[in-house]
Amino acid sequence: MSHAEFIIAFKGPAVDDGRIDVRDLAPALLSLGRSIDAANLAINGERHPVKVDVRALSAGSFEVLIDVSLSGWESVKSLLVSSDVETAKALLEWLGLLATGSASLIALYRWLAGRKPDNVVRAPGGSVTIHAGAESITVPMEVLRLYRDIAVNRALGEMLDTLKNEALDAIEFRDPHSRRAVEILTREDRPAFELPRIEDETVIDDTRQIALSIRSLAFQEGNKWRLFDGQNVITATIEDKEFTSKVDRSAIRFAKGDILICEVRSIQMQTAEGLKSEHFVRKVIEHRPAPTQIPLPLDLDGRD
Repeated sequence: MSHAEFIIAFKGPAVDDGRIDVRDLAPALLSLGRSIDAANLAINGERHPVKVDVRALSAGSFEVLIDVSLSGWESVKSLLVSSDVETAKALLEWLGLLATGSASLIALYRWLAGRKPDNVVRAPGGSVTIHAGAESITVPMEVLRLYRDIAVNRALGEMLDTLKNEALDAIEFRDPHSRRAVEILTREDRPAFELPRIEDETVIDDTRQIALSIRSLAFQEGNKWRLFDGQNVITATIEDKEFTSKVDRSAIRFAKGDILICEVRSIQMQTAEGLKSEHFVRKVIEHRPAPTQIPLPLDLDGRD
């Protein structure tokens, strides 16, 4: 099993007496753990899980020792063949939580300062050069992989969100042996770690005719109706102006069990938050009132 350790320390009025509120500490540690988990998943995949342990250095100390263990490393190394499984130490170096001779993920975020890279080209030694405007920075390929991973970005951003507390000024990552600060994150760094805007991608754009019943109506312009398709409740924007005009004038009245035959456009998009669906009733083709009488095979004219 591959091990690596680093110290996380908090600075600010909240810890001047060597203590910290658990409500400030817990979110930061949980976000840190998620960032390491996500980084390991991005680099090593699911076959080699990482374990993150927390150990207080001394009673009343605001410094916490983080022990990162990568499972399965020894068994892979004993095969005496090259492997794409990276060590715990390498993961922490790429993140920027341990000292490294090359630019880390934290360093890359700080350098970009919210900018989106213009171009990325391969560089010697398994690195890439990232261009933004007239500037460029060279980082290991693994750092670029971590930068592109949304889960890593989100977890680091959540950790920095703990600095919204005015009683915390900075989060330091320190070498466990020398106690020297390897990286310091401050409140001013938070904008650089905001998730870059990811354009929504349309997966399905389909228009079809379906029957819908009304669950709730919205009479204000732009509001959406809740409709039932026989299986699921959907929220849809009514685009049929002629139909909504009749509804506004009370020229159409609805009762429980009424059915609308509609031309509906459904759009499903892949977003940073996951799958998102939108529905638009382009035209109401027919309004079928709920049955009020039992249908019978009547012949009231007396014909056989």
